[in-house]
Amino acid sequence: MAKFIFLLVLIFGSQFIYAQRNCGTTEYLNHCKAQNPALAGEMEKTNERLHQLEAAPQKNRQLITIPVVVHVLYQNAEQDIPDQQIFSQIDVLNEDYRKLNANASSIPAAFSSIAADCEIQFCLAARSPEGLATNGITRTPTSVSVFSLNDAMKRSTTGGVDAWPTDKYLNIWVCNLSNNILGFATLPGTVIPALDGVVICYKNFGRNTPGGGNYNKGRTATHEVGHWLNLIHIWGDDDNASDPCSGSDQVTDTPNQEGSNFQCPAYPSPSCGNSSDMFMNFMDYTYDQCMNMFTTGQKTRMQNTISLQRSGLLTSYGCLGVPTAADCDTLNNITGADGFVYYFMNEVLPQESGYLTGNNSLAHIAYADSFYTAENKVINGIRFDFAVATTLNPSTDVVAAIWSSNDAGNGPGSLLAQSTFPLEGVEINIENFTHTDVFFDEPASVNGAYYVGFIVPGSYGDTLVIHSNQIDEINQNTAWYLNALGEWKAFSDTALYGQAISLAIQPVQCIPLAIERSVIDQQPLHISPNPVIQAELKIRHALKNGVWQIYSMDGKLVQFGALPFGNTLSIDSGELPTGMYLIKIEDGQLIQTGKFLKSGN
Repeated sequence: MAKFIFLLVLIFGSQFIYAQRNCGTTEYLNHCKAQNPALAGEMEKTNERLHQLEAAPQKNRQLITIPVVVHVLYQNAEQDIPDQQIFSQIDVLNEDYRKLNANASSIPAAFSSIAADCEIQFCLAARSPEGLATNGITRTPTSVSVFSLNDAMKRSTTGGVDAWPTDKYLNIWVCNLSNNILGFATLPGTVIPALDGVVICYKNFGRNTPGGGNYNKGRTATHEVGHWLNLIHIWGDDDNASDPCSGSDQVTDTPNQEGSNFQCPAYPSPSCGNSSDMFMNFMDYTYDQCMNMFTTGQKTRMQNTISLQRSGLLTSYGCLGVPTAADCDTLNNITGADGFVYYFMNEVLPQESGYLTGNNSLAHIAYADSFYTAENKVINGIRFDFAVATTLNPSTDVVAAIWSSNDAGNGPGSLLAQSTFPLEGVEINIENFTHTDVFFDEPASVNGAYYVGFIVPGSYGDTLVIHSNQIDEINQNTAWYLNALGEWKAFSDTALYGQAISLAIQPVQCIPLAIERSVIDQQPLHISPNPVIQAELKIRHALKNGVWQIYSMDGKLVQFGALPFGNTLSIDSGELPTGMYLIKIEDGQLIQTGKFLKSGN
């Protein structure tokens, strides 16, 4: 008889261990709270802030794309899951978070009106933290036969693999987990950055996985990523409370329910006075095939969490491929060198034929040129080809800007990014026959039509003229100007211009990617003079030791050295060609960065 029972365990064991969903997130969180007594209070403050954001008028949100890196840890061929299995998991995440899942049609009518497209999507990273091309998958053999909730899979020193910058990527570790745990995740702000991410058992990662039982359709990752975006279990994790209806998941449109649901309950399944538990929600414990929805409230909480606690994802380059030569051709809309657009007008003598002159009777205060992309792109800066600049007021700044398309899809809309730069620096660039590069501290994410250009102050005597296409090579309706009434007008709207022209403006994707890294703390540097006209550059910093590095705009390391004693660094920039540079100072913990313009020698 004993032998027979043993055989039953062998035959049915794999099904038995997955009799119900086992998420380790709550147990992991409780461990974090025990290690950090202040954590519970911090999470309450975060919840208060999120509720305040929920109560505020909701803005129109752009689709958020989260770059994912999947770290596969394996001890045998079965655990070294194939690429196709990983691809299928990304597909499931995109379906579930965009309400494109096939079983969304099974959402009960009572809940259908609040079932949400979360407007969050995922991509396997196309660019590594070092700026190299990647497929978003790392594979690491390990001597650890089974991992637990102790984070060993997240450290190379304990048989795992170190995270990519967790503020810029969603790190998912796929490995063999102990105690029948399907997965676990870190809620925002509950761990140090190096441990932030999601862990999934290899048997339950992807669609139609062998050995996954009723948890083989990729919903374990959907569930755990929900935790990573600050959702908690729909029943409020009050399992041990004297009143099982006392817990809250911090979301108002999910019904209060007594506890977790397993398998596939019949609808309706009431508890806590509700008409039915929302057992089909991705944050319950039912079988994969029975899960099918997030709510509008859960969407709002996740979107606000990204804005509040995971904002680095919004400016991550992870989903963007390594720029090609075409991406870096920053003047590819210039067909000739004739100056045509009189940009910043007060009173200027004619320079040569082709320039518009006058006293700015139209009171222009901004110019923009239209661009279009069929895919998500992050614009880090703008390259301008100016023809003439005159600075009578040394403090005059110009604003480089990127606008979205307006609601009508015709002309600039709201500002997406902006950065000031000195008009005096433009003069220096023109004298040295070079362009002006301006980069954003917070880059713009664009998709579809967008507009790139300038905003100018009305300082008398300061002048700025920009190159454009030759007058006989006109691009209809690409250039726009903003008048003193705050109205955007196409150049074709005014008889003075006749038709629209294409300005000498180009968005820039190429940046020194070695600068773009996750850091413990980051502060700007004080750099003077900037632009640097003489050879010596003075940089005031906050570090006691470390190294300094200077990068050109194409990402090349051009100068470096050790920091001297004290908080002021002097650099001989005499050998640097004219142009814009980024400087980075670091000591292994703190990183400070800054930008400076090098004038001619």
